[in-house]
Amino acid sequence: MKAAQFVGKPLFELNDIPEPECPPSGLLVRVDSAAICGTDLKIMKCQDVKIEKDEVTSMDIPRVTGHEFSGVVHQAGSEVHGFHCGDRVVIAPTVPCLNCVMCDRKYYEMCQNVQVIGYHRNGGFAELVKLDQDVLASGCVIKVPENVTLEAAALTEPLSCAINCLELSPVTKDGSILVMGAGPLGIIIADLAGYLGAKKIIICDISSEQLEKAKVCLDAITVNLKNEDIEERIDKLTSGIGVDLVVTACPAPQSQQMALKLVSKKGAVNFFGGLPRDHAIVPLNTNLIHYKEITVVGTHGSAPQHVAQAVKLQAESAVNLEKYIESSYRLNEINEALKIAQGTGRLKILIKPNE
Repeated sequence: MKAAQFVGKPLFELNDIPEPECPPSGLLVRVDSAAICGTDLKIMKCQDVKIEKDEVTSMDIPRVTGHEFSGVVHQAGSEVHGFHCGDRVVIAPTVPCLNCVMCDRKYYEMCQNVQVIGYHRNGGFAELVKLDQDVLASGCVIKVPENVTLEAAALTEPLSCAINCLELSPVTKDGSILVMGAGPLGIIIADLAGYLGAKKIIICDISSEQLEKAKVCLDAITVNLKNEDIEERIDKLTSGIGVDLVVTACPAPQSQQMALKLVSKKGAVNFFGGLPRDHAIVPLNTNLIHYKEITVVGTHGSAPQHVAQAVKLQAESAVNLEKYIESSYRLNEINEALKIAQGTGRLKILIKPNE
C-alpha cells in the first residue's frame, strides 16, 4: 500500500509498504481524510516533539505520521464485536494503557504508558491503518454518524483538544475569553467557547491573514498585535476589569507573560500551546498570580472521551467543522501540502490517501 513516511529528513517519502494484517481483535481502517497538524510540521523539521517521563524522546523511524484522521472499517478481526466492514469511524490517537495511576484516576491523556497513533504507531498518512485490540478496548474508535462528513470528522481530534481545554478552564457564562493565537485550533477554541456561553469572544494574532480567517469562521472581536496595543484594547473592551479567561494558543513565550496581565482578578489562564523546547523557560510575574488570585492551568491533547464528545457535538450540529477545511491533497502531494500548511492565512489542510 502507499504511505507517506517520515525518515528523518525535512520531507516525507512516498513509499510502497506491506499492507498491515488485521489483528484478530482489531481493525483495519481505510483512511478517508487525514488532517495536517502542527505536530506533523514539527516532525517534518526533524524536531523531537514528545516529552515522556520528563525526558525528550525521539520517534522511531521510518514512521507514518498523521494523528487526525477518519475512515471506514476495511476489515474487522474475527474476535471483534460492535464494528463491521463499512462502519464510518474516527480515531482518538491517544491510546491509554488503562493500568497506570493516571488511568485509574481517569486522566487518560496523562497515561504514564501512553501510545500515540502517528507517533509511536503508524498513523493516517497511508491508505490503511491497523488498530490493535488495545485501541478498541480503550474506546479510541468512535463511529461517525451519517450526518457528519468524513472530511469534517478528520478534525474531531482538534475539537476534542478544545473540549479538554475548556473543561480544565471553563468559560464563564456570559463572560469573556481571549484566545491568543488565531491558528486553526485557536479559532476552534473560540468557536467552542461561544457555544458554551461566552458572551465576549476576543482573538488576537500577529498575522492579518489569520485574523481574517477568524472573522470568516466566527463572530469575534479581533486584535492585530502588529498595530494595536493589546493591553489598551483589552482595558477598553472590559472596562478595565480584564478578561475572565485567557487561552494562549500559540508557541510564543511572551503570550504567557502577557496573559497574566490581561486576565481579570479571579480569572483563569490556560497555557494551551506548547513552546519550542529551547524557549520553554519563561520568566513570569508570579505576584500577578498571587495578588489577582489567578488560576493557571495547562492543556495537552485529549482523551478518548473528549473525542467522543467532539463527535456528539458535530452530530448535534453544535459545532461545524466543515468551515475549517481549507483544501485537500492526494497522498502523493503531501510535501506540497505541508509547505502550504507552514504558511500564514490558512486553516486545516486534508490529505486524501485513497484518491
